[in-house]
Amino acid sequence: MKKYFLSLILSIIFCCAQGDPAWQIVETQHPTSELVVSGYNVMDFGAVADAVTDCTPAFQAALNKMASHGGGTVFVPGGAYAFRGRLKIPPSVTLRGEWLEPTTHSAQVKGTVLAVYTDAGNADAPPFISVDTSAGVKNLAIWYPEQNARRPIPYPFTLAQLGQLDNATFENLTLVNPYQGIRIGPGPNELHYLHNIYGTPLKVGISYDSTTDIGRLEEIKFSPYYWLKSGLPRLPAATDLRDWLRLNGVGIHMMRSDWEYVDRVIVEGYNIGFRVTEGARGAANAQFRRLILRDCEIALSVDKTNPFGMVFTQCYIQGNRHAILLSPEFESAVLFSECIITGERALESKGKGVVLMEQCTVKSGHIEMAEGSLSMVGGSLESAGSTVKIGARVSGALFAGVELAGGRRSILNQAGKSVVQFSEERIELESIPRFPDHDKRTYKPSTNSFTVVAPKGEQDMTREIQVAMDTIASDGGGTVFLPGGNYTLSGNLNVPSGVELRGIHDVPHHTMGGGSILHIYPTTEAPTITLQSQSGLRGLSFHYPDQDMNNLQQTPFLIQGQGSELYIINVNVANAYKILDLMSYRCDKHFVDYLSGAPIKTGIAVGGGSRDGVIRNVQFNPHYARRPARGNPLFAPARFEKLWDYQKEELVAFIVGHTENQFFYQNFVYGCLYGMHFIEESGGSPRNCIIHGHGTDGGKVGVFFESGSEHITMINSELVAMSTTNKVAIKLGSEFNATTVLIGSLIWGNPDYLAVVDGGVLKIQNLHATRHGNGILANGGKIEARNLNFLSGKGAHVQERGGKALLESVVTQGALRIDGNQGTALSIERY
Repeated sequence: MKKYFLSLILSIIFCCAQGDPAWQIVETQHPTSELVVSGYNVMDFGAVADAVTDCTPAFQAALNKMASHGGGTVFVPGGAYAFRGRLKIPPSVTLRGEWLEPTTHSAQVKGTVLAVYTDAGNADAPPFISVDTSAGVKNLAIWYPEQNARRPIPYPFTLAQLGQLDNATFENLTLVNPYQGIRIGPGPNELHYLHNIYGTPLKVGISYDSTTDIGRLEEIKFSPYYWLKSGLPRLPAATDLRDWLRLNGVGIHMMRSDWEYVDRVIVEGYNIGFRVTEGARGAANAQFRRLILRDCEIALSVDKTNPFGMVFTQCYIQGNRHAILLSPEFESAVLFSECIITGERALESKGKGVVLMEQCTVKSGHIEMAEGSLSMVGGSLESAGSTVKIGARVSGALFAGVELAGGRRSILNQAGKSVVQFSEERIELESIPRFPDHDKRTYKPSTNSFTVVAPKGEQDMTREIQVAMDTIASDGGGTVFLPGGNYTLSGNLNVPSGVELRGIHDVPHHTMGGGSILHIYPTTEAPTITLQSQSGLRGLSFHYPDQDMNNLQQTPFLIQGQGSELYIINVNVANAYKILDLMSYRCDKHFVDYLSGAPIKTGIAVGGGSRDGVIRNVQFNPHYARRPARGNPLFAPARFEKLWDYQKEELVAFIVGHTENQFFYQNFVYGCLYGMHFIEESGGSPRNCIIHGHGTDGGKVGVFFESGSEHITMINSELVAMSTTNKVAIKLGSEFNATTVLIGSLIWGNPDYLAVVDGGVLKIQNLHATRHGNGILANGGKIEARNLNFLSGKGAHVQERGGKALLESVVTQGALRIDGNQGTALSIERY
């Protein structure tokens, strides 16, 4: 206790001695994807990296001081820091250290290590670190020196997002041996972002609940390996650790999360790899890609989802007892595409829900269906000893083009001949294309030159910022940094090549987080900001004070790209009429990551012949305009009803024209006319365009392929049509003369039609429709749809009005309702 009060007194003395932030670029020992800019260093507040002195007061003092200056990054140099208290990360502050990413060859912990002694023996205490809105923890390791693998010591969660707040980021972390890792919820929360996290959590790695706006889990790896190979003192015996995890550990526990994105997550050696249950406020819907669960007793356990279901693509699911276990509570749908499944029980379903499997490989083990429905299209049961047991209460089981190593005798049917249907004809199915490397890229200005431009409130800052950028560009490039505060722009800015215009946010952020806010007062028809080749925007916020839905200002694009290799990262735009133009000029290798906001007319337009571009983790939602920066008099929250009503009739979130190798990744829009709109420009149409994880919620048309002549593939799409009239999830125009493929789709809302096809070819593989309106309307072109589940018992399923439709392996609630001469095969009718 004496040491704690001594540390506290010293931190107060150090804090009082600190004046304004000393903004600077930090030279890091280990590689980073961006330059590190910090305002304070914890060492200047009395922190001691001796693994003994309690650094809680020093760290908290630095964090609070940073918050008092509008936010920014507090840097923690390499070394080991002891903690006997708790930390709270204030709004718009990031705690960042030194971090070396573990590899399969070496997991030795190097860099910044937080050694935690706090609340030993009390699993229900508040978390060690709580994160407020628009804040984050990144690039460090957290270690519990007294932890024991044979008899684990309970500790509270290591990290947590505070409830009822937007945007908490946990990135580039090694959680060496926490009893409980990261908690999201159980209070209402939104927009968590967990990226590049490694470790050996003991009881549970990640637990999340009550997330009502998009959460993201990317590149998570939990395994005994990371503690065993950490190189830290008091390493456990491998058998003790592995035995305890197999009996007790849960890698990830998902409860309610609306629209969770999960990609490239690995859990190995746990009792349950990934667990899905109902939470305090309901259950989840989610999409998964490259989920790898191996050497777990139960790899994937699903008790309950919400009616909208879950989709899994290109996953590897291996369990020692169960690979996939669906409980008696399971009543909706799970979709598997191109997955590899193996275990003593490859899949056991005890509920009334629907299982759709498309091009999946069951390498070993048995499938057991007690109730519900099963539809398998393509793929195989590779082992002659594998069986599929169809229980007496199963509604139906379909097998189309499935290779059964043991032949039809592999099917153990207790439900009657009419329930099980076969088609041995080989089916030509589309495969998921290879994705580009899209999140391991490095984006930095051309040199480490650095200059600061301080805010001056309502004084026009256009010229001062431009002069700073031009000056640093003339010296070879660098960073122009804007500390937290209000900046007025009444003119136009051009970001020269090699220059980064940067604000205080080191992580994704919300309008309510404030930050480095540029208030835009357009005076010309030109875009406010233009980006030249190899220039970028990072960590900034934009706002139009004069924008008013009662007197709409139809302003030009906020940002326009004019060259190659430009980047926009962690940028928030509260209320722009149009946000980003990547179409007027060719912008090869552009990179956009976590651009957020509430566009009114246009979100992003990309074309102009651009090649090899990446647009990822874009988040568009009206709440960015209606939840203003806290305490900022220049913000007036938009009326939600007027904004959303306008967006549903006018907003196009993504316009895609003449591009090649364009990649869209896990982008989301709430409230729009078109979620994605594909068009043909004079130079051509989208070519080799891949869209993974697109979400349109509250849109009139989820995706509209108006014109074009090139193949387009969409994977893991969630499309919710709920507007006024003419609501369609998927639409192909009469001038579209190519093929579009949708693999692993979830459809709900209140659509008039699931799909309207006037031209081209629409291929659907693995689709779950909670509501489908009047189904698929074929006015022209051709439709091939395989492995569909229609949950609603209302409305037609297919109508031919000049086009051709083929349906195969269809699960319906009640009779299959068709209108026309389309071919149908293998239909289950559920009552």
